[in-house]
Amino acid sequence: MVFSVYLRQCFGLVVVLLTTMTFAADFKTADAEFQNLTSDQDKLNWVHKYEPEVARWPVLDQAYFYHRKGLTLEVNDNIDGAKAQFKKSIQLFKSLDKKDPGLVQSLIDLAYMKYLQTNDTNVYCPDREEAVAVARQIKDPVKLADALIQLAFCYQTGFDELTRGLEVLEEAASVVKQNNLAQDSLAMIYNATGNLYRANQIHQQAYDYYQKAYHLWLQDEDTQDMFNMLHNMTSEAMALGHWQLAEDHVKDLYQMADDYPDFSDFRFFAEFNAGRLAYTQQNFKEAINAYQAALALKETTPEQYFVKIAQAQLAVAYFRLGHYDQAYQIAEQYLDGTDVNNDSDVIPEALVIDLFSQQKYAQSLNKFWGILDNSQENNRQFVKNAVALQAMSFGESLDALQNQASQQQLAIKQLELEQQQKQAQINQLTAVVVGLIALVAVIIAWFLYRSKKHHQLRARRDYLTHIANRRHIIKEARRLLAQCQQKQEDFSIIIIDIDDFKAINDEYGHAVGDVVIKQVVNNMRAGLSDNQLLGRIGGEEFLLLLPGVNKGRAFAVADQIRQQVANKPIAIDDSELTITVSLGVAVNQPPPAHFEELLKRADDAMYRAKTAGKNQVQPASSAAL
Repeated sequence: MVFSVYLRQCFGLVVVLLTTMTFAADFKTADAEFQNLTSDQDKLNWVHKYEPEVARWPVLDQAYFYHRKGLTLEVNDNIDGAKAQFKKSIQLFKSLDKKDPGLVQSLIDLAYMKYLQTNDTNVYCPDREEAVAVARQIKDPVKLADALIQLAFCYQTGFDELTRGLEVLEEAASVVKQNNLAQDSLAMIYNATGNLYRANQIHQQAYDYYQKAYHLWLQDEDTQDMFNMLHNMTSEAMALGHWQLAEDHVKDLYQMADDYPDFSDFRFFAEFNAGRLAYTQQNFKEAINAYQAALALKETTPEQYFVKIAQAQLAVAYFRLGHYDQAYQIAEQYLDGTDVNNDSDVIPEALVIDLFSQQKYAQSLNKFWGILDNSQENNRQFVKNAVALQAMSFGESLDALQNQASQQQLAIKQLELEQQQKQAQINQLTAVVVGLIALVAVIIAWFLYRSKKHHQLRARRDYLTHIANRRHIIKEARRLLAQCQQKQEDFSIIIIDIDDFKAINDEYGHAVGDVVIKQVVNNMRAGLSDNQLLGRIGGEEFLLLLPGVNKGRAFAVADQIRQQVANKPIAIDDSELTITVSLGVAVNQPPPAHFEELLKRADDAMYRAKTAGKNQVQPASSAAL
């Protein structure tokens, strides 16, 4: 009996062990399943399915799993998450005794994530240099070609870097040829070559190489890379002034966005390129429409660098059409998300507009002159690179002809003469461009001078109500508070908020909402003295400054405003709409540490008025008057 019980227990243990062994999957089985997945969601499900198994796998398999997880997060637009997984896979690969090709790919993919987020070679290129070193060490031709191609993208500026980048790509091409690698590698070499020429403003060669890459990827039906090349070809066509060609490419981008809706950011880049084409041709109305459409889709792309360009150029387009309020607002939104202390991270035209909106005309003009100086430097660099490229071409011709007969010597002289003529043409073109830039600068300086007084007032006013805007009223509040504290005088403020304004907008529409706001402002302003300043600090929220007014008098002013608004219904179509406001009053006793503290007292009081039933005035609590 005891022996039979023992047998049953042993049998049960064996069943448990067999069940556990059946459930646990190895990486080879899991990866085979991963390679057959096509949808992004299925890949996420794969990660969730196998991640509990990873700890039981060998370190090499763990490293490959986390690399696959990084790829999955990338296609699901989780760039930060993808970076973390690639770093984890790199750490595991490096813990192995023997270098594995997977380390090269993880370094390349980590660098690409950093490129998407920063577009800064100083950030993403060290990983690519390490990838090349590892690929050389393990003598893997496929990984070496990939790593060399990615490294070539790191050489961006100057003829020396162009030469170095072309040398790297020449080595990559040699590896591809010697090892009979796939034509996708050749397409990547063409793409990288185009990037090098573009970075040095050699646009015709850049366009030609992008076009070669496009046709190779077209043969492979590589949708993403085809789209990327169309994006690049559009840029170069615009740089060359080939407008019809650029327009054709933009149409192709729209068509691909329609044909491949699963690629979430195709529509964003189609709208972005349409905006950029219209902007470059100074068709600012169309540029505004396209950029607005692109920015409405900004959440669909991880490439925030292009989102920033769209914001900045949208602000400039509004400014060029004379829509200054919109230009100021967009420029301010752009700068709020930009490190203004990092010159490489700022599009200077947006900074010019923002300084102009603040009436900092000297700083705005200085920044504008900086843009012109930079443009002239770019022109000089363009001439330098063009001459150097031409010299290199002629140098090769001269070397090939050195040992030829006298008839060939004559051909050399002809080549040298053509080089001198081209140099003269370039110098003449540069002089014309510099002259035009100087003329534009004089015209803009004159415009800034003539429009100064006009914009001084506009920059301080709210565009709808024509009272002080948020920036100006807050600035004045800080100044008046400091002044009153220095003179030991009272200083009161009132926060006013229109009751149930959202319901008004929802029922009658935003146009009626705007009428309500303007009428309420007119009612509130009645009876205010000249030294009492009213400003709009939010959609339906207002701030009234009362220098030299004590608590009791401020409460009376607030109640007078409340009655004026409530007693004057607003005519809407065939009916009248009664509007009420809730008000909070605060005075600088006890003295606040700063204006924001006083503002919070009034804001808290206003919310108590809302809570208590609306259409009333509440003073700040006695503990924080």
